[in-house]
Amino acid sequence: MIYLYLFWEYFKIGLFTIGGGYAMLPMVIQVVQKHGWLTTDQLYNFIGVAESTPGPFAINLATFVGTTVGNAEYGFWGGVLGAVVATFAVVLPSLIVVIIVFKVLERFKSSKAVQGVLYGVRPVVVGLILSAMIV
Repeated sequence: MIYLYLFWEYFKIGLFTIGGGYAMLPMVIQVVQKHGWLTTDQLYNFIGVAESTPGPFAINLATFVGTTVGNAEYGFWGGVLGAVVATFAVVLPSLIVVIIVFKVLERFKSSKAVQGVLYGVRPVVVGLILSAMIV
């Protein structure tokens, strides 16, 4: 049952936050405190560790919380399962959106209107990249 709560909470976090790990942080703190999964000190300590480890901050945080929750309930393998559940749940909303966009683009890629928009966007993208290089 704990894995279902873990999945649902992290799925909501991934679904309703836009802007990466730092945008997710207030929701993560709220969820962790609501369920009592970590102490505030544990969470703040891991935020510091997540900053120094490679990889996306939100995924590192989800993996840590999942591991800690699973370990507390079911031992080592419970921690592994908790890490997988929380990490998959936080990534799943973005994955669904990317698949939907891909399917929509596949359906309309032969459309003249879509081809015109994509052709018109190319110079804008080049301009944005150049302006980022200059500034």
